[in-house]
Amino acid sequence: MEFRQLQHFVAVVETGSISAAARRLYLAQPAISASIKKLENELNMPLLHRRERGVRLTEAGQQFLQHARQILKQAKDAKLAMQAIEGLDQGDVEIGVPPMLGSYFFPPLLMAFKHQYPSLRLNIIDSGTQSIRKKLLDGDLELGVVADHDIPAEFETGKLIREEMVVCMAADHPLAEFDKIEYSDFLKHELILFGKGYYHHALIDRISQKEKEKPKIAFTSNLLPLIKSIIRKGYAISPMWKVTVQDDDDEIITRPFVEPFCIDLSLAWRRDSYLSRANQAFRDFILEEVKNT
Repeated sequence: MEFRQLQHFVAVVETGSISAAARRLYLAQPAISASIKKLENELNMPLLHRRERGVRLTEAGQQFLQHARQILKQAKDAKLAMQAIEGLDQGDVEIGVPPMLGSYFFPPLLMAFKHQYPSLRLNIIDSGTQSIRKKLLDGDLELGVVADHDIPAEFETGKLIREEMVVCMAADHPLAEFDKIEYSDFLKHELILFGKGYYHHALIDRISQKEKEKPKIAFTSNLLPLIKSIIRKGYAISPMWKVTVQDDDDEIITRPFVEPFCIDLSLAWRRDSYLSRANQAFRDFILEEVKNT
């Protein structure tokens, strides 16, 4: 039996449905369902009657709810006591995050962390992975998201996500007729890129060197909404992480490169530098959440 299973069970009971509990906890609905099912299997008895609209406690569930709430309250009291000792009743978390990851991967994690540590303030530094790497090396940041391909010996890291770089374009763009994009075809079209210090440029450099052709960079901007607007209107195409184009964005389509270009991203900190208690808590929370997803 895991602590998070008790949290999920109580949230389902208090909100009245698995979907509402998922929204409260900033988790996916299947994750909540699987967690409750695993708990019931471990107890060898059903705790909930599933109905078309919501759930209802079984007799065993009603009894177990009292124990679950008592355990959670005791854990919360213990945590508050330790936070007071450790200084986690106040403080600042500061982390460098690339804008594409910050817009789509991090928000649920940030909200879940804030829910658990409501007194801590979160300061998100919007920057490219190469710039974040430099800030960490220079001691200007304690925590940051970096690309795994060139991790300095000074860093300790924890794996976050692997992302594929895909070509984003308007639905009526000429490249849309292809299933996969050749580098040579990609370079024939005008591009919009993030500024220097972003991982886009490592991809563009690799493609340009391979094809011995200079890219047609028509726009540069660090504003993701502006970049996507320009793509939708067909003025340019852009290589972006696949996570940034949601399924419901049917005005932008994506195509992979014939030679896939993937990036592994990690949370990094200097092994020889001080890490504040607030940043320690954030690091440990994020890596634990990622490990369990």
